[in-house]
Amino acid sequence: MTRSTSGAAQAAARSHSTLENWLRAQGSANTRAAYRSDFTMFGSWCSHQGAIPLAADTATLAAFQAARIAAGDSPLTIRRRMSALSSFYCFAVEQHVVAVNPALGVSRPKVAADGPSPTAQLSEAAVAACRAAAAALDPRLEALVGLLVCDGLKVAEALALDIDDVSGRAPATAVAVWRRGAHERTVLDLATARAVRRCIGGRVAGPVFVSERSSQAGNPTRLTRFGADHLIRQLRTGPAAEPVTANALRRFHLEAR
Repeated sequence: MTRSTSGAAQAAARSHSTLENWLRAQGSANTRAAYRSDFTMFGSWCSHQGAIPLAADTATLAAFQAARIAAGDSPLTIRRRMSALSSFYCFAVEQHVVAVNPALGVSRPKVAADGPSPTAQLSEAAVAACRAAAAALDPRLEALVGLLVCDGLKVAEALALDIDDVSGRAPATAVAVWRRGAHERTVLDLATARAVRRCIGGRVAGPVFVSERSSQAGNPTRLTRFGADHLIRQLRTGPAAEPVTANALRRFHLEAR
């Protein structure tokens, strides 16, 4: 076996190992099946292009998206496929397998505003159940759910919060959220404010949301989007229901206003 052939085999094995670990991290069998299908299609396309998924750059992903558009995929299907690939690369970044997520640089097609929303609509009872479950599971999850459903923050905005961005005591606790190039002050819902304080605990500096693994090691680092999604997927609205998503939680806030 030549050195180049050996290197290609090692790269393929590493890609397969990362794929399987990523799929095992998904909380739903349906999600795992859908993600596997999307990634298998991408992997097959890469093989025909002489590319390796883990070595793909933004241009490679943009070419794949263009190929799927030409094949007749709908904008909604394209967005789903790219979302799956972005989740894979986010996981690979967190596991230090790749340095960057190339999917972040690809502009996805827009879905018609008057089309049906792919995001689940949660009832007040479902959200109340999610908040109760979150409080029992993890203080980070409790605070994150509160920020999404009561205060309307996006996941990225919540994860970007530092302890210095939190000011005041309940019922006047506020956070400084970075939006459109400036900080906006948002006064928090009372229950959310208390949850955020519990999430911070005795820490006096650093991110509000930290990864559990790094915190246990005594060197807390900021919770990633993949880590946040993993937390949220622990929530269910019923015994046989699909995992709750961040988009569904924030949709509840937007429609309740």
